[in-house]
Amino acid sequence: MTLESLIDKRNSSKTARIVSHILFWIVMFFSSYYFIRTSFDPYKDTPLSYLTPLRHTIGLLVVFYPLMYVLIPRLLKRKRWIIFICYFSLLIFSFIFMDALGEKTTLYFCDSCRIMAEDKNPDYLNVIQKSLIDNILYKASNIGLYFNLFSSLILPIAIKSSLGYYQFYTKNLQLEKDKIQLELNFLKAQVNPHFLFNTLNNLYGLIIHKRIDESAETVTRLSDFMRYSLENAHKGHILLSEEIKLIRNYIELEVLRLNYTKVSFTTNAAENNKSLPPLLFIPLIENAFKYTIDKKETNILIDLNVNDYELHFTVHNTFDEHKSNNEIGGLGLSNLKKRLILYFSDSYVYNVDIEDSVYKVYLKLDLK
Repeated sequence: MTLESLIDKRNSSKTARIVSHILFWIVMFFSSYYFIRTSFDPYKDTPLSYLTPLRHTIGLLVVFYPLMYVLIPRLLKRKRWIIFICYFSLLIFSFIFMDALGEKTTLYFCDSCRIMAEDKNPDYLNVIQKSLIDNILYKASNIGLYFNLFSSLILPIAIKSSLGYYQFYTKNLQLEKDKIQLELNFLKAQVNPHFLFNTLNNLYGLIIHKRIDESAETVTRLSDFMRYSLENAHKGHILLSEEIKLIRNYIELEVLRLNYTKVSFTTNAAENNKSLPPLLFIPLIENAFKYTIDKKETNILIDLNVNDYELHFTVHNTFDEHKSNNEIGGLGLSNLKKRLILYFSDSYVYNVDIEDSVYKVYLKLDLK
């Protein structure tokens, strides 16, 4: 198993992440313990050889997790400096308090530790034997304590930051891969074969009946639609006014095959100069024409309105619930949802409602 696959497995599993954290702190504890046991530390033959690393490791835990999972992401990254400094100071005080309390408690209950301290560090023992407040004040004024704390935090912070960057990097790579795949699917779904077949079939009927003017208009509309689709496929954004022209052409081409259904398209943005990703609305309109019931007293209602920086788009059409088995949509709508997430993130609303055999779609976009 490669390091990359191991990290991916660790990032994708909550259990693996918890286990990796536990193993890391166990290694930190035993590293400190090994250092004391192999050094000239006078306390290496007393319980302090493992109690000191244990106390220090617990202190690091108390500082590391609130700092890396709460203070930095929720305060520092949001530039809430004053609140961050206040909570960080409180965190350091908690570390000093626990360290002072732990050391005082250890020397109170450990006779061999106290005897060794009386022999090797009598002045320091006198400080520890004073009140807890005096111990805290002493440690708070000790620069060595802060150096020891921050130097010990360098490794876990570096590992956490590296894993976070790797996760961010791989996520961006996956998003880029999804974007490329989405663009490919988008190209595949641009021209529905059924739509093209129906349009050509309708064009053939117009020619047979010698309706020359309507035939020429249909060819022009189809040509404009195909050119627009192919030329704008890879563009990030286009003018809304151009998209509306495409919608009108598409509707006129689809109307040719309908006998009874009335189609209404209203908009207040025909001359709007705002921009958005191309061909967002065609899958929704295509879906309405595909599943509508072509009979008298049926309607397809399409409305596109822009208020300030909010775009509201609605499509209503009747459909046969039993015939379609409620499986309305397909690759086009699936791609649309992915594109909305890709381009608008949380700045959109997409709702679908079915009421009395009427399929209602509502889409709101933030065009800021």
